[in-house]
Amino acid sequence: MALSPDQEIEFTETDISSVLEVLHNLALGGWVNFSPEVEPEVQVPERSALVGLFSARGNAVPLATWTAPQVEGRRITLGITHGSGPRALQRLAEHALELPDGWLKAADHPRRGLVITVPNGYDVASALNWLLRAGEILSSVELSGSWLARTYSP
Repeated sequence: MALSPDQEIEFTETDISSVLEVLHNLALGGWVNFSPEVEPEVQVPERSALVGLFSARGNAVPLATWTAPQVEGRRITLGITHGSGPRALQRLAEHALELPDGWLKAADHPRRGLVITVPNGYDVASALNWLLRAGEILSSVELSGSWLARTYSP
């Protein structure tokens, strides 16, 4: 059974204000999935079920996730599933996108994605900008700069 989002918000990388309000008010254990829009002229490569089953890579179009902690005061979790292969953090560093001080890598797997934890109280706008930029870098196709946020309650 698919879970339906509580809310869907269209936004652009240059105007994240509508999403910031949602992230500031996200319930404990709630999460937001961020799906980028692909440039209209770009053909997204399709994957067969067999290739998907045995491939060590995720999808060409990334999916970014922001998860609120389950318990007050714990760390926020950011995740990105992507198709750019292993060593995502190294690839981000090659594009001058380093992990900020205090952020921790929880996982960097080519199929399951990149998972980062962010200290509670970190600037929400800065963290969201980092997540969107990372998604853009790790995308295997050209993105338009527009995103769709889908919010979920625990």
